[in-house]
Amino acid sequence: MAAEARIAAISPDKTLETCARQIIVIYFQQMMSYKDGAKEGRDIEFVHQMRVTSRRLRAAMDNFVDCFPEKAFNKYYKKVKSITRTLGSVRDLDVLIARFEKEFVTLTEAEQADIRGLIEHLQQEHENARKPMLRLFEKLEEADFEIEFLEFFVGRVCNPDEGR
Repeated sequence: MAAEARIAAISPDKTLETCARQIIVIYFQQMMSYKDGAKEGRDIEFVHQMRVTSRRLRAAMDNFVDCFPEKAFNKYYKKVKSITRTLGSVRDLDVLIARFEKEFVTLTEAEQADIRGLIEHLQQEHENARKPMLRLFEKLEEADFEIEFLEFFVGRVCNPDEGR
């Protein structure tokens, strides 16, 4: 079920904290569902979707910050923010490369030679931008970030799959 549908299915009869936990967990799971594709790097949409969802997750976390203990919450918020930032560097280059590749065929041969060099340079920059992203994912996996995040936000208070 899509995140939006799962969020829409949240009951207004539950406490704000329970709903906050459910919404945060739903966005987190959606964000992490794009991680393997982003790591693989064959389709730029995985980085794009992971970044978009990380921004939605941060917005939800901003809205519900008062529902959680500040110190622990900030730890997870900072990690999500670093994911967004790291993905942003890769995504910006994805967009630039795609734009120049699209316009390439409309250019003269002389212009194509210049743009080809630019595209090659951007592709190298892209590879360099992917390295911190891959290192971040590796560090998060080593630290069991996904498990810790879910344990904190699911806790004993709610089950994000409840009512399905």
